[in-house]
Amino acid sequence: MSRAWRNAPAFGVLCVLAAISSIQGQPSAQQISPQINLTVNSTTLLQSGEVFEVSWSGVPNPTAADAVALVIPTSYAPDCNLNNTVPLKYRWALQTNPDYLSTGNGSTTFRIINQRADPHFLFFSNITHSMNFSDRDVVAKSPNISVVNYNEPTQGHLAYTANQGEISVQWLTRDAGTPTVHYGTSANSLSSTQTGNTTTYTRQDMCGAAANSYGWIDPGTMNNVVLTNLTPSTMYYYSYGDPNFGNFSSVGQFLTPPPVGSDECVYVLDTADMGHAEADGANEWEDDHNARLYNAPGSIAEILSSITNQYNGNGLQQGASLTINAMLQAELKNNPVLLWMNGDVNYARGFETQWDVGFDQYETISRQVPTMVAEGNHETDWPGRRPVGASDRFANTATDSGGECGIPFYKRYKMPSEYLKLWYSFEIGPIHNLVFSTELDYSRGSEQFNFILNDLKAVNRTRTPWIIVHGHRPAYATVVDTASVIQAQDQRNAFEDIFVQNGVDMVLSGHVHNYQRTCSVFKNTCVPPAADGSNQAPVWIVNGNAGQWLSTAEPVVPPFYEAVAIEHGYLRYHVNRTSLHAEMVSAQTGNVFDSFTMTKPVNWTFNSTAKASFVSGFIPTYQETLGERYGYSGASAAATAILAVVYENPQMFLGLANATLVQDINVMDTLASTLEVLEPTFPLYLSAALQNTNLTSPAAKLYLNDVLIPQIPVLRSAVANSEVGDLMLGAKNDTNSLGGTFTY
Repeated sequence: MSRAWRNAPAFGVLCVLAAISSIQGQPSAQQISPQINLTVNSTTLLQSGEVFEVSWSGVPNPTAADAVALVIPTSYAPDCNLNNTVPLKYRWALQTNPDYLSTGNGSTTFRIINQRADPHFLFFSNITHSMNFSDRDVVAKSPNISVVNYNEPTQGHLAYTANQGEISVQWLTRDAGTPTVHYGTSANSLSSTQTGNTTTYTRQDMCGAAANSYGWIDPGTMNNVVLTNLTPSTMYYYSYGDPNFGNFSSVGQFLTPPPVGSDECVYVLDTADMGHAEADGANEWEDDHNARLYNAPGSIAEILSSITNQYNGNGLQQGASLTINAMLQAELKNNPVLLWMNGDVNYARGFETQWDVGFDQYETISRQVPTMVAEGNHETDWPGRRPVGASDRFANTATDSGGECGIPFYKRYKMPSEYLKLWYSFEIGPIHNLVFSTELDYSRGSEQFNFILNDLKAVNRTRTPWIIVHGHRPAYATVVDTASVIQAQDQRNAFEDIFVQNGVDMVLSGHVHNYQRTCSVFKNTCVPPAADGSNQAPVWIVNGNAGQWLSTAEPVVPPFYEAVAIEHGYLRYHVNRTSLHAEMVSAQTGNVFDSFTMTKPVNWTFNSTAKASFVSGFIPTYQETLGERYGYSGASAAATAILAVVYENPQMFLGLANATLVQDINVMDTLASTLEVLEPTFPLYLSAALQNTNLTSPAAKLYLNDVLIPQIPVLRSAVANSEVGDLMLGAKNDTNSLGGTFTY
């Protein structure tokens, strides 16, 4: 979720610390100290992903605000001038050596991927005063690390096209050449060869900062080769590269899906809001996060921002995504034929280096399983401009893409859609998959709406009895903020009738960072199965729990939700012509904590006339509450008032500077571990709220009394009444159901 929408969680905006000062216009004068020795154990990167040890000694006046960072030259900052670029990643010196303050010495390791230019390390002295990494704080520079092969084929991934029997092989190099794939049905005999095309993008293609300035690094060349006439249900082996550069990838493999319309089962993995994280644990620069990024360990500023970050749900990276990524890799033994990423795939948000990190993280699974994507707000949204005339629904408000406006996403993920219009469909086995963009205009009569309507009408249900729809923002989600409630209503107004009338079975989305599953629902009302056992309305699922910080739900979960869980995980499902069985897997335990099955009888047929009659005659029975209809708009006002007291009384927080507090909330995978961190802060925040005399906004008072304060006992009760790894809230037929949930 984005800054524009982050008033969604209770406590979700309890911390907006001092704005990050612009890195533009900072003094540029590195003061290299002859006393400091900054060395690297190797000055050659032979292959992407190697680990380097960097050491320093002789720091004359060590401070807790000293750091070592990795930088790279770019076309915007060829000399790595920190007026025009930021570090790829960094570590605090004190966190690498507990004796650093007394010795001035230390060492640490960094994993370095091939980013098509020669990186080096910089050592920064006492950077906190400047609130960013500037040249004036640089006191030592390492030798350059020479990249042996700038055109090493990296970031390989697969995708489906719109045509049966085809797979798109995609990867990255620095230069354009003749992208080539050798492939075959034996790893020892890649007897077939196919060539393809290349593309790239420039800094001038970006829409704003950080993407077009200090977040920019040169992205290299995107290579794409389409393999055709592939045999269904067959294991293929392949290697990609370029004969002009003289190197190819190691041999990979993929299993083609069964023929469309067959009786064979397909196995699918599904995620959303996964993000990325540095595998070596180093920190990244991110504009979207607050001053904790720049506060040295042990400082009062770090204590304050650490606590408020717990409520803001704002870890430095999407740490839990590493766990999910490892679990998805473990699924490879089960031969999945499709991996979904339903938006907010990477969270680069204007920092090009983070696209490289994300693709490197996903490469093991995406080289073996075709990976299909829907666009999210963090890939696309930017005010004022949308290239080639595509209409951004949130053009006047959202800066969620960090100035990327969808360009890196579209260029790096080649999908079967028109450029910058990410709606498309394709079929595998018994499934018709439909993808739409929640970020572009989908109102009735729009280009996208017409595509969706015509696509649904044209589905051959004898051939593909199941229709599964994918998008980013949900139409059904138990959330509290006004903006999310409005856009959910917009979606239901546009799509709910046509989804039911055309027999959509399941709708998958993310954006809200938890797991939610409805019954088979239409107009907020559970619909029983038809006489033949098939569902009469879609099951709507939110599974935005694959890596980003976890989100809240309404204080009282509506009755048409069968499962709501605040826990990281991923969805998997098996589908044949008569059965769809889905399971949500916990990242904490590896156990399945929710599952459901939908069925269709043998020789099932779709009756469009009966569906149309059902829709026209349907009378909903559920009455929305005011909160469900309008949301709660007072989060920002409540946060501002409460923080005024917090910052006037910083001493009240000093006693909380302990080992538990400084845990990164972003890797907390259960409500129980979250409670351990947050429990000591509850009375302080409530005290601050009660003391404040500026809480005069009726909306802020409503939010405080109806959303924020009630969720504290809900959280405590949820943890007390739930098994570890099975934190289901508001679950149907669950005797421990609490009808509520909590955010952090």
